[in-house]
Amino acid sequence: MAVMAGKNGKIMIGESQIGYIDNFSINVNQGTAETSQIGKQWREYISTCSDWSGSMSGTLDYGNPAQKAIVDELATPTDTPVSCEFKVGPDLTYTGTIVISSLSITGSFADKVAASINFQGTGALAIKASQGQQSLQGNSDSGDGV
Repeated sequence: MAVMAGKNGKIMIGESQIGYIDNFSINVNQGTAETSQIGKQWREYISTCSDWSGSMSGTLDYGNPAQKAIVDELATPTDTPVSCEFKVGPDLTYTGTIVISSLSITGSFADKVAASINFQGTGALAIKASQGQQSLQGNSDSGDGV
């Protein structure tokens, strides 16, 4: 079993590591369409399009170039997706392009100022493992459905 510790992870936006992030999540979704028939007891489905999204949170550090870029992007949107890399462990990395969808900054008297960032993946999410690289994208982007 290849068990990994979260402390070995890191997140890169372009060439800059996002500092002070203490957790993140990536969610991959498979769309479905119902193809049930009258007279059958059970519903039936086919797979349709996939998508992915996620979040990350930690201590706000506006001095960190990657965090600053995220805050600035939401303050003055450029509509430019950002290349992102999630290193889960020494042998497992997820890469893709994201659109930052929200940023929440919270603080309290007796605690750190925290940032929570939500994002939507655009296009395929690629997985690079020690065994090689694969994409969660099933079909080509040729538009012909093949």
